[in-house]
Amino acid sequence: MPSTDDQQQALSRSKSNLATAFKIAGLESVRVRAMETLYTFCRVADDIVDEPGRADDAKRIALDQWRASIRGFFDVPGGTPPHDTLATELAGIVRAYRIPIAPLLEILDGCEMDIGGCEYRTAAELHKYCHGVACAVWLASIRVFGCVSPQSEEFAEALGYALQFTNILRDIVEDYHDLGRVYLPREEMEAFGVKPEDLAHPADKPACVRLFRLQYFRAKHYFNKARRLIAPEDFTALKAARLMGTFYEGILEKIKARGFRLSRERISLTKWEKLLALRLMLSQRGPVLAPVPRRVVVVWAGVAGIAAAIETALCGDSVTLLEARPALGGRAGCIPGVAGGPDIDCGHHAMFGCYRAFLHLADTLGVREKLSEALRLDVPYRSPGGRASRLRAAFLPAPLHLAGALAGFSELSLSDRLSISRFALALRLGSARPRSGDTAAAWLVRNGQPAGAIRALWEPFCVAALNEPIDTGCATLLEATLRRTLFGGANDSAIITATDALGRLLDPELSLYLRAVGGEVRLKTRARGLAFSGDGATPGGNAATGVATGVVLADGSTITAQVVISAVPWTEIPRLLPSGDPLAVQTAQLSGNPILNIHLFTPTPFMTEAFTALLDSPVQWVFHENDRPSSIQDGVPGSRENAAVPSVTTPSLHHYALTLSCPGAWMDLPNAEILIRVKAELLRFFPAAQDMDIVNSRVCKYPDSTFSAKPGAEAFRPGAKTHWRNVFLAGDWTATALPATLESAAQSGQTAAQLVARFFL
Repeated sequence: MPSTDDQQQALSRSKSNLATAFKIAGLESVRVRAMETLYTFCRVADDIVDEPGRADDAKRIALDQWRASIRGFFDVPGGTPPHDTLATELAGIVRAYRIPIAPLLEILDGCEMDIGGCEYRTAAELHKYCHGVACAVWLASIRVFGCVSPQSEEFAEALGYALQFTNILRDIVEDYHDLGRVYLPREEMEAFGVKPEDLAHPADKPACVRLFRLQYFRAKHYFNKARRLIAPEDFTALKAARLMGTFYEGILEKIKARGFRLSRERISLTKWEKLLALRLMLSQRGPVLAPVPRRVVVVWAGVAGIAAAIETALCGDSVTLLEARPALGGRAGCIPGVAGGPDIDCGHHAMFGCYRAFLHLADTLGVREKLSEALRLDVPYRSPGGRASRLRAAFLPAPLHLAGALAGFSELSLSDRLSISRFALALRLGSARPRSGDTAAAWLVRNGQPAGAIRALWEPFCVAALNEPIDTGCATLLEATLRRTLFGGANDSAIITATDALGRLLDPELSLYLRAVGGEVRLKTRARGLAFSGDGATPGGNAATGVATGVVLADGSTITAQVVISAVPWTEIPRLLPSGDPLAVQTAQLSGNPILNIHLFTPTPFMTEAFTALLDSPVQWVFHENDRPSSIQDGVPGSRENAAVPSVTTPSLHHYALTLSCPGAWMDLPNAEILIRVKAELLRFFPAAQDMDIVNSRVCKYPDSTFSAKPGAEAFRPGAKTHWRNVFLAGDWTATALPATLESAAQSGQTAAQLVARFFL
């Protein structure tokens, strides 16, 4: 064992940080002394393991001596009298505050895991270590604080994880250099392509930054979870713990603010930052009532379900995400490639710079580097005969950027440009709002939009955004989209595309993030329905008095849940709910519109642009998948330079993805006829397609790809909250005030998660 002098040094180190915090928290002197003794014990145990020159067997013998003394405190077999003065003092504190034996032994077990080096293969193994060296400490501490609620034990465990994961992230470079230790799950390092030696100088390695963002997510989950577990009756008793949490969460946010670029310089709070954090905490006069963390099951892993799952997990809940198919993403996912080639997108999705909710999801998962983000609107067009034009915004502040775009768009006449400019001004002034029941065409005509402007600008935009013809599209939804995109800020209309197949954009990050906080993704797991209890479970019963108890799977088994978020398409809602449920009746009023996607593989190219919009054609967009823009940062999962991620097509073939929104009668044609018509259509726009040889192809028909965005459809789009008390909805078809887009899906998932975080069962 360390000498008495070593113990005194450990005690002085504890006093420098802890005693100050305890006194600020108003802890009585006798409890402060008890906490100093407890933390000195923890430090001595840690010093035993870290003592240089001592053999591993000797370290284990020293820890066993402490185990024997602790067992002696409780008069259990294998116990001995206290072996030194610190053990004697600790014994008195254990008896005075009725500290149980389990956390004391777990502290020693956690420290012992550092002997002989440390390697944690999985997140579960790392959690076991953190439980011993941190959670167990707080489980003992709450007894000294005088906590009375059983819920405070859950708080102690969550706070212990939060503090320890923050420590691990903050000290990761220092631990590698000074101790040769890596306190990260090896499976996570391998997933991001990070080797232990990369942690010596990680600041300039994008893969390390992305790995560290995952550690931030894990720590933040536990901080949020701990906040929700503060029992009102222990609010005052936990003042010291809350103060420690406030300081450490400040360090965590400081790491994030620095872009996760860590070095040997330890990040800490300045005196003024501590004072500000202290003032903020002390201003809280009472507990903030919040529901305790629950087990949440999210059904369907499209973008809406993914957004709901990630946001709910970040808030502190335990999340299971179910997906019937073998891959994530829903309509934004992948399908098997042609002739054994790599997977391809179900359909190519372009995004706008104003997609705040979707970009928030990308930032949370650290996949922003997998996106290519233009600085301004820049869309190439083609007209029949091969005439090229371009809608390119000027590098000017809004709204002048749009004026520059209109001036250079050769498909518009001077009178067209003037009418569009007047319309844009009227929208900004609020004098061009659509009327209830307006179609997009009626609204635009009433606001002076001539045929040329409708043909070249408004009709292609309406079909792309709403998946609805302009003559039947909802003017309210079109206006909402225009306000955010073309008539938004200078960057809001910039086109964003994925640098690889969109289905891989959120994978494998989604699974890694959920597993990091005890959640999971279960693929090939089809939900057959929801299980209910109470009067609402019977036909004609009152749903408000019943609750969902879980999700019934196709094999008849049930996953229990305290909260369910359904992110299935509206067409699937009746299958999940009891017969005649009002929600199922409501959503049955929504109709669907198809989208037709066609993939062509040719040995020779016929267009030079990465993507092109076609005017006066049932084919609205043509994407050259070989020319996907590179990601902004190289060498990260998802970039074209990363050899671990396969290219979307073989180098010898050119892959073109064609999109037909509102394809009408095309959906009823056999695939062979569709290919004949597509080739004829391409010949109208691309002379080089004359000699095009289609080596392989795939026709993808999606009959109910989006809800039909006609006037009146908004009345049947339900909100995130349902008449079932613990069932919430997400999906681009819910009441987001947006058409069915990736942004609408992400926004709906985040809205559902926010409601869950405030929901009391």
